[in-house]
Amino acid sequence: MFNKLSLIIVTILIVFVMLNSQMDAFSAKSNDIAVLENSFEKSGASYEYANINAWSKLNSKFTSISEMNMIVEKIIKSMGIDDKKVKVSKLDQDNFRQYDAEYDTGNKKISIVMQSVKNEVDNETYILIDEYLLKGNKDVMGENEKIKKAYSKLNLTPEIATCLVGAYKGLLNKDKISSILEEVMKDTNAVKVEGLNDENLVSISAHTNKIKEYIEMGSEKINLNVALRYSSFDDKTYIWIATPIIAIEY
Repeated sequence: MFNKLSLIIVTILIVFVMLNSQMDAFSAKSNDIAVLENSFEKSGASYEYANINAWSKLNSKFTSISEMNMIVEKIIKSMGIDDKKVKVSKLDQDNFRQYDAEYDTGNKKISIVMQSVKNEVDNETYILIDEYLLKGNKDVMGENEKIKKAYSKLNLTPEIATCLVGAYKGLLNKDKISSILEEVMKDTNAVKVEGLNDENLVSISAHTNKIKEYIEMGSEKINLNVALRYSSFDDKTYIWIATPIIAIEY
């Protein structure tokens, strides 16, 4: 779940959002995160983990590996990461460069990735910070602020998607799932924008005035995304509550 494949999936999701929505920089405020946490607590789900996914365009050039190294070192220092525990991998090709720094403390996993692309139209470099809070680590607000500070040191304002993941024992029936979704929507004063309901997954995208920041999908505003899905692998029904969208595989 937390390997390179997940990071690739996250990147694909980010690109999808970029192509299909008009997004101003989304960076949830502390009170926005508090709304998310409060709603999660009232859902009655047991805490599994949280994810904070942040990205920003750095510049419009084909950035060298050495420059990437210096930038990632600044991020590591800003976030208070022990550089002795960071594993680095690099890829340097004619038209593509990637610098990947991985940090794992057991209850926290952080991936800092820089990607630079060179093509005939223009060049672009992006920075992605993808963090998982595990094993009871619930300091979502604190880690969110660290990530924003790291981007701020580079004079950047990132797009940030924050997601809390919980679980219920066993397979919940449709009435129970509907009840949970109704409670989340009621608690956040959210209005449904669009949804998906099939045999294995229920997902709702919504907007709430309790969360100040939002993204625009066409003519609609979205800042809350809730999904439930049953996993026969461990006999649990999982719930994802995120702002503005769920930016991880579910």
